[in-house]
Amino acid sequence: MSKEFDASYDVVVIGGGAAGFSCADQAVKDGLTCALLEKEAQIGGSSVFAEGHAAFDSDEQAKRGIVVTKSEGFNTFMTYSHWRANPKLVSRYVGNTASTIKKMRDEVGAIYEDVTVTALDQPGELVTWHLPEGEVAHLLELLDADARRRGVDVFLSTAATEVLKEDGKVVGIVATDADGKEVRIGAKAVVIATGGFAASPELLDKYTKYGIGEQIINAGGPGNTGDGLRMALEAGGIEHRNIGTLLLFPFMRDKTPVSQVNCAGMQPYFWVDADGHRFTNEVVGMNFGHAGDVVATLPGAFYWCIFDQATLAHMVEDGNEIGLGIYVCNHEKMIGLPAELDADAADPERTNVYSAATIEDLAGAMGVDPDVLRHEVDAYNEFCDAGVDARFFKTDKYLRPVTEGPFYALKMETGIMVSMGALSIDEFMRCLTPDDEPIPGLYAVGCDAGGLFGESYTLSIPGSSNGFALTSGWLAADDVASRIQAGEL
Repeated sequence: MSKEFDASYDVVVIGGGAAGFSCADQAVKDGLTCALLEKEAQIGGSSVFAEGHAAFDSDEQAKRGIVVTKSEGFNTFMTYSHWRANPKLVSRYVGNTASTIKKMRDEVGAIYEDVTVTALDQPGELVTWHLPEGEVAHLLELLDADARRRGVDVFLSTAATEVLKEDGKVVGIVATDADGKEVRIGAKAVVIATGGFAASPELLDKYTKYGIGEQIINAGGPGNTGDGLRMALEAGGIEHRNIGTLLLFPFMRDKTPVSQVNCAGMQPYFWVDADGHRFTNEVVGMNFGHAGDVVATLPGAFYWCIFDQATLAHMVEDGNEIGLGIYVCNHEKMIGLPAELDADAADPERTNVYSAATIEDLAGAMGVDPDVLRHEVDAYNEFCDAGVDARFFKTDKYLRPVTEGPFYALKMETGIMVSMGALSIDEFMRCLTPDDEPIPGLYAVGCDAGGLFGESYTLSIPGSSNGFALTSGWLAADDVASRIQAGEL
């Protein structure tokens, strides 16, 4: 062991989510020594909230008669991003996702229960969402067990603080261990897999246009505070040109994804802004990413979803229009909704669920001008009666009038799961300098890596982010191994 370091490995992975564990597990399969550092007391990051991951031309798709080609995947990523994505990176990702499925199933032990889409009525959505048994949370447990069994040293409650370089090459990292002591770990390569910066209000405001960092509701990992981005920049890396891409969605404060009230607030019925004005075609709610982009730009970064007794009965008896992943299924009959609504509306401490006998009383509870809301409701009801939305052109299927009290108003704010795309990398996941030269031994994967997205998450390819995390992780490990064997690192 070098006197300079407390321990040394071929590769150190910083971050214990899907990207980090995929990388670490592959590294030891490739014959490398590997340590994985996770600053939280448990593994997972935001990946524990993911239901599935994207793949193209996989054998799991083939056995179900599903055909989604690599060409379709590549072209969808590129056109959705308006060709702002990195074609080389997209091609490498899309071309290797089928291998990711085989690795997770045949080598790690995942069982894939389904391959599907997130929204049955969303046009153009590719059938790429591979759902493992127990969701990605269980897949992470399997990866963790496999990595440890193969010899990865996993250190929890251990935060990396600095990437060390000598003569332009990575030589290790500095970290603070679980006892608060500084440790220095030697490495020929360091892989940044810290999950982005969705939990950092400061970085959200720095890198995005919304200016709502303190208001935004983080539904992902609390440890995603941009540590990897900072360390890589200090080591000579640069931000990707598309930095600031966020996976946003409407979300109710103090609720969880399994809440039926939260799901009701995302339905494409009747939405008004902070002043009580209708502001969009509510069908945007059928694509939660688009709806998140909309709500983030509204005054106060929230909207009210308003519906009446007939629509409530419709959600209970017929089912919702759109669910939320596997937490509330598409077209699920929300039989628990009335009780949850009534309990929330009766709670004097809650200010985001209201019920009232009249529209005017509802407006008073919401804090908007009763005349304004009355006018907007009347205008909307006229469109419903005519079966034609002459203002925002909503499909008549979702034109449900607001006429039968008592009425409900649900306040939906801006939620975030992950930021996507921070550091500029090449197709081998190597961090780049301002001269577009790779930094020897420094890699970024998952949500720390830039180049897969444009301005927003590619929801037409469900599972994009987690699929990239799992795939970029093992691709980075393979590249590290090949360069160590070639004497480059």
